Amino acid sequence: MKFYGSIVLSAALVASVAAADTTSYSVTRSVTVDATAGEVWQVIGDFCDIDDWHPAFIGCALKAPEGGGVHRVLTMDGGAEFLEKLVASEPGLSHTYSIVEAPVPITNYVSTLAITPGDKVEVTWSSRFKTDDPEIEALVISVYESGLAALAERLSD
Repeated sequence: MKFYGSIVLSAALVASVAAADTTSYSVTRSVTVDATAGEVWQVIGDFCDIDDWHPAFIGCALKAPEGGGVHRVLTMDGGAEFLEKLVASEPGLSHTYSIVEAPVPITNYVSTLAITPGDKVEVTWSSRFKTDDPEIEALVISVYESGLAALAERLSD
């Protein structure tokens, strides 16, 4: 867990504000789990339960800012915090969110965590974002892969 916090803090030290010269990225990772859609959604469906199943996050708190909307503050091991806004939700299938504030140089981040029901359920985590630091793509990939692996392990119990 401390690994993620050190990556985030290192990236934050490299650049605190994303420059105008940014590159667009798209990341998608999936895992197939031997569980029902209901069982998977029971774990990932609540926007602020990510700290219950993802090893990189040690805390999540919901916020209701002026202007409305649902926001969460995610805390990583090491103390780095992300403020994210729920953009859309299709109960039982997906939720889409954006990053409002981050300790890393990332902008225009929009992500969807979705399930595809079937005999086995496919869980897909995808995003598009911009950054001037190519290491951020590797960070996002690492967060997705570790979270999906932890989810698969939890649902196999």
